[in-house]
Formats: sequence, C-alpha cells, structure tokens
Amino acid sequence: MQERLESSSNGRAAISVFIAVTVASLVFWNLPDSEIRDRSMRVVRPYVLATGLSQNWGVFAPDPRRDVLEFFARVRFADGSEETLGVPRGNRVFGSYWDYRWRKWAEWTRTDSRDFLWQPAAIWFARRARATGSEPVEVTLVRRWRELLPPGPGPSMGDWQEYEFFTYDVRAAGGEEAQE
Repeated sequence: MQERLESSSNGRAAISVFIAVTVASLVFWNLPDSEIRDRSMRVVRPYVLATGLSQNWGVFAPDPRRDVLEFFARVRFADGSEETLGVPRGNRVFGSYWDYRWRKWAEWTRTDSRDFLWQPAAIWFARRARATGSEPVEVTLVRRWRELLPPGPGPSMGDWQEYEFFTYDVRAAGGEEAQE
C-alpha cells in the first residue's frame, strides 16, 4: 500500500499535505502566547492532540523547579504498628512512561491549593493498606522536599524538609469509605 501511495500523484499530494499541515500545526502550537496562537488553537489543538505531537517543555523553562518533591502516607494500624506508603513506581527501564501520571497526581495532591484531593488520597492509601490484611485507623499525608543546589563542589542537594499536612481518621469515618 505504501508503494502505491508513493507512486501515484494523488498519493504524493496527500503525503505533502499531511507533512505541510503537521509542520504548520507545530509552528502555531509552539508560538508564544499571542492572538495569532489563540485563534489558531481551535484548528491546531485537536490535530496536535490527536496525533500525539503535544509536548510540554516547561522543564526547560527559564525558571525550572529547584526542589526534589516527595509525597507519601504514614498509615497507623489498629495494632499500633505503622507503615509508610508511597505512590506506585515503575521499573527503571519503562517506569517513567508508566508512572508519570502517578507522579503528576502526587505533585498536585501535595499542594495547599488542591486540598480537595487530600481526603480522597487518604482514603486511597487506607484501601491500599487494608489490602495487605491489616486494619488502618489513621492515615497522615506527608510532603517532603529538598533543595537542588547549584552545580559545583559540595553537596548537590540540601537536607530533607518534611511536613505532615493532612490526617484522616479512618475510624471516625466508620471505615465505610475506605472499604468501598
């Protein structure tokens, strides 16, 4: 089929149109914020998203994040023991493709501006803990961070800072939410 497409004049025209539309879409997609970009997005956005060409290059922005972030839960059980649960992580080879959504969820959930996510996150951690056969009674959400220091001699990272920002009492909720 490829050979037939490339050998006919209509096929070559279709390939040329596809390439021209793709290049033009990417040019408009990557323009800085402007009226031209805003107007073109009605047409360009569906095409770029459908083809999977959308990229967020914010990591290379003039002011990238200067902290390493962590988010986890400390779960206290009825027997008095505790366990620390983090978000799922993939393996070293393909893990970054698999766990990107989990890392983004953790990044959002740990912020004060999205406190509506805290209780559902605590319930989710309680369910995970219950799946191991233990009875969770309290889930505390914790954010940790440490500064990335400038390159050069000396340590590359600062000391860990930690803040417990939400505690969910599983017993006060009757445990029903965590068992659903």
